Amino acid sequence: MNEMSADGFADAVQTAARKADHATTTAFLNALLREWDGWSLISQEKAEQLGMSGTYAHLPLARSDEALLIEVPHAGRFRQRISLPFLRWDKKTQPREIALAEALTLLVLDPQASPGDPAFQLKLLQRILDSRLGTERAYASCRNNKPADLWSFQDAEQALMSGHPTHPNPRSKDEVDDTSSALYSPELGGKFPLFWVLADRSILVLKDAGKHSAEDYCRDLAWADETLPKSLKVEIPEGFVPVPWHPWQAPRLLTDQQVINWIAEGKLILIGSAGQPFAATASMRGVHAYHAPSMLKFSLSMRLTNSKRVLSRKEVERGIQMCRLLDSPVGADIARQEPGLHILREPAYAALKAQDGGALEESFVVFRENPFRDPASDGPVMLASLCEERLDERSPLGALIERRAEETSQALAASAGEWLAAFVDVAIAPLARVRSRHGLLFGSHQQNMMISLKDGLPSAVWVRDCQGTGHLTTHHDALERHVPDIGRYSENVAPPALGDGLLCYYVIVNNLMNVVSMLAIDGLLAESAAYAILREKLVALRTACDADTTFYDMLLEAPTLCSKGNYRTSLSGVNEASGDASGQLASFLEIPNPLSDPEATT
Repeated sequence: MNEMSADGFADAVQTAARKADHATTTAFLNALLREWDGWSLISQEKAEQLGMSGTYAHLPLARSDEALLIEVPHAGRFRQRISLPFLRWDKKTQPREIALAEALTLLVLDPQASPGDPAFQLKLLQRILDSRLGTERAYASCRNNKPADLWSFQDAEQALMSGHPTHPNPRSKDEVDDTSSALYSPELGGKFPLFWVLADRSILVLKDAGKHSAEDYCRDLAWADETLPKSLKVEIPEGFVPVPWHPWQAPRLLTDQQVINWIAEGKLILIGSAGQPFAATASMRGVHAYHAPSMLKFSLSMRLTNSKRVLSRKEVERGIQMCRLLDSPVGADIARQEPGLHILREPAYAALKAQDGGALEESFVVFRENPFRDPASDGPVMLASLCEERLDERSPLGALIERRAEETSQALAASAGEWLAAFVDVAIAPLARVRSRHGLLFGSHQQNMMISLKDGLPSAVWVRDCQGTGHLTTHHDALERHVPDIGRYSENVAPPALGDGLLCYYVIVNNLMNVVSMLAIDGLLAESAAYAILREKLVALRTACDADTTFYDMLLEAPTLCSKGNYRTSLSGVNEASGDASGQLASFLEIPNPLSDPEATT
């Protein structure tokens, strides 16, 4: 290696480390500061006395008179822009710069900032540091330099480097080593063949929504790949079904004693990893291939961030029930009134049988429709990738708006306002109207929403993960007339106050307000101007609504909005995937609502 290439390599490593430090600090602090009222912004006068310029956050440490300081170039209602380094200040001498690891350790082990069991504090610290290393690997392997409106579906799924912007450990992966992470993680460009087995029908649990059997979905997937061996297509023993497994999960399933017995009895035949590669999507356990008629979502026996990623019966049942509802007159009404809203159906699942005759949850594979079959097509683009904050440059969304402003000779603020208004019309309003008319709750956070772009503006919305859906008790009887078992086994029927609170977090706080925050952080649109646009849109939606206006009333009039507390949830160590609509294990809190605050829109 010559000297220049060595320097270039060193620069790339240093740049990846800087980006990872920035992303880690930003996500960690935005999670913590939303939930902890012990911090404050110090005055510019005080900062100048300490020899600093700019706005700084003051984070007191409980066990001493010391505090941590960090610059906050943008202090927003929902997110802060952070600028490293951390400073440690004993109030007697000048603040001194400290390493990121030291600052994180002080805050995570602090009894006021992070109250709770010391063992959970240490576990969270471990996950934060693991997340930071994973984020650095992602930035070091960054492959996609295309503008967002030229991303393919897979480009967009794998463009998200740092993960959730208000989570203390967005890239932590318990039980996953570096080699497996490189193979299976979307941010590292993971692509891999599936692991195939032939299973006797007697050892399978197969269920579908009615139009196409689960067995046919398995067979169609195999037939779509001409590179798979004949043993999976034309030479299948009578009574056997080809079943795909995730290659990371396969070794875990093969240690199950019942699985071992089935292999010995000839009821389960291992084919192994074969066929064209599938790409990891943003959720990691979801995979996509352009040749495949279905996307797949697997159980993975690992913990990512706050949840074990093993699918449960209630989750897969939600997908089947929602598919049946969308095939009913309710779905026809939604399609007629919301032509730009596309809900990806999950019409079938397969699993091995457990000893009690039910499904072995660790073996679930869900089939999701795959309309994205052309690798040369642009988008749609995942919203989380579009709105990812970047060090020293604008987000992909900011770059998109900046380019559109130049092409249309608009001012940046006007172009950003136009984009936000179009986003509300295309993506948020349909979900709100579906809730008002039918009581349906689509928990479409930024990783479950994809936007089609036309001339740089939102033109259609795609919503996935029907396992995150629910409906209100007030509309249950009407929905049950079309799908008699809706809500049965799925634990996703909620009273209006709870259901609207969850919808508010996922669609408004996590989704819409992150768009607003990113526009403000990028310096494109003042938050007050954004809130004025949102309020005008919501007032118009409420006025036009001929059904239940409760959700609009809450957004426009309630003093607070519901938000999930990702920091407290992470600190508690719970597996939040175990909760249901009425027994959420995640921590939730109320945060000030700028849409009902006249000062926020002036």
